[in-house]
Amino acid sequence: MKKYLMIAAALLALTTAGKAQRGPGNPRLSALVAMEDKTAIQDTIKALYQSNNEDDLQLLVNYYAAKKEGEKSSETAELLMKRFPNGKAAFNEIAERIYNETDPEVNEKNYKELVSRFGSDPRFNLDGSAYFVAVTFLGKNKPQKVMEYLQKIKNKTYETNAYSYAAREAIKAKDYQLGESLIRKTFADLKGDTTHRGMDEFSRIFSELMFANGKYEEGFPYAKRIYDKQSRNTSISFNELKSTYLNYLVKLNKYKEAFPLMEEQISAGAASPLVKEKFKAAYVAVNGSENGYVALMERLNKELKQKIREEVTKKMINTAAYDFELKDLNGKTVKLSDFKDKVVILDFWATWCAPCKASFPMMQSAVNRYKNDKDVVFLFIHTMETSANATKLAGDYIKSQQYTFNVLMDLKDPATKVNAAANGYKVRGIPSKFIIDGAGNIRFSTLGNSTAGADAFLEEMDAMIDIARKGA
Repeated sequence: MKKYLMIAAALLALTTAGKAQRGPGNPRLSALVAMEDKTAIQDTIKALYQSNNEDDLQLLVNYYAAKKEGEKSSETAELLMKRFPNGKAAFNEIAERIYNETDPEVNEKNYKELVSRFGSDPRFNLDGSAYFVAVTFLGKNKPQKVMEYLQKIKNKTYETNAYSYAAREAIKAKDYQLGESLIRKTFADLKGDTTHRGMDEFSRIFSELMFANGKYEEGFPYAKRIYDKQSRNTSISFNELKSTYLNYLVKLNKYKEAFPLMEEQISAGAASPLVKEKFKAAYVAVNGSENGYVALMERLNKELKQKIREEVTKKMINTAAYDFELKDLNGKTVKLSDFKDKVVILDFWATWCAPCKASFPMMQSAVNRYKNDKDVVFLFIHTMETSANATKLAGDYIKSQQYTFNVLMDLKDPATKVNAAANGYKVRGIPSKFIIDGAGNIRFSTLGNSTAGADAFLEEMDAMIDIARKGA
C-alpha cells in the first residue's frame, strides 16, 4: 500500500488525513514509538483499539509495523478494514489495485468499484486512479479509452502534468502517435508559458516523440534546448539527453557537429544503432574520404574491451553463494545447485522497481547473446513484493513486455516475513545482480541499474561471464 501512496502522492495528494497517518514525519507515531512506560503504552494501545476514529486504528497499524511486529500489524489492518469498510484504508486498497493492474478491462472494473463506493465522498480524490487506469490502455490501440480516463481528472494543475506523464508512458508503450497528442495537450494548457517548472521534462518528452514520429525539424529545437542547458530536471540522465540530441544531429545530416559526439559514444560503448550505422558517413563528411576509418574502429573497439576488462577485474570477489530453493512462474521448484558447473547470473527485481524495468532491455540482449550457450544460465528473481498476487503481477509484466526470462519467485515467508533468497544474498536494494561460477561462488555483484551504454554493458557482461567461466 505504501508503494502506491508514494507514487500517487507525487502526482496528487489522495487524502490529507491519510497522509497525516503515514511516515516518520507523523508526530503521533513518533511519540508512540518513543514511549517507554509499559503501562502507558498498554493504556494507549487499548484506547486506540477501542476508538471510533479510523486514524487511531491506522496509527496502531503503523506502530506495530514500526516496531517490526508484522503479525500484529497485519491483524490490526484486517480489523481496520472490517470496522471501516468505506474508510481511507479501503479506498487505498482499491487504489493500489488500480496502480498494480496491467489489464485495462480489469482496471475499468476496479475504477467503477472505486467510484461507486467513494465517488460521492469529498474526503477522497480519484484523479490519481483515473490516470493509472488511462495508462493501462496505452499500446492497446484504444486511444479513446486513454482520453476518456484522463478527462475524468478534475484538478486542472494535475491534469496538465498527467497528460505529460501519460505521454512519457506512451513512449515506453511505443504508442507514439497518441503520445504526441498527449504532450501537445500539455503544451496547449501552458499557453506559451516557458517558465513552468516541468518545461525541461515536457521538452524532453516532446523531442522523444517527435523523433519517433519522424518529425525531426520540429523536435530538434527541443532536444537542443535541454542538451544545451545540460538539464537535470528530467526523468532521465544527461547521457540519455545527449544521445537523443545526437540522434537528431545524425538524422538531420549535421555530421560535422555530430562526429565528435559520435566518436565519444562509440568509444564509451554507448552509441545507438543509428549512430553506429551512420558513423562511417560522418567520418567521410569530416575527413573527406574513408581513409583511416577501419583503423579508427579497430582502435576504439580494442580500447573499449581493454578498459572494461581492467575495470571488471578490479571488482572480482570470491564468496560462497546461497543455495536458494524457489518456484518459477509455473510452480516448478528451482535450486541454485541444479546448475552445478554452469555460470549463473542472478537478477533480483520487482514489478514496482523502475530501475529494474529500465535495465531489462539490455538484460534481454544478454539473454539473447547466450541463449545457445548451455553453460550460462540467467535467473530473474522477483523479490520484495508486498502484493498478495505477486506471482501474477510478475508473470503479467514479463509477458506484456515479451521478455524471455526465467523468473523465480522469492516470496516473503508468512512466518518469518523474510524473502529467503534476498536475505541469503544480503540484497541491500534492487536491481541487484550476482555472477556465480560453476563451483557455486559469487564472483561479481552489482547494485543498481547500469549507466553504461548497450555495447559497454554487453562487453562488461562478457568479461564477467568469461572470468567466472574460467574460475580466474
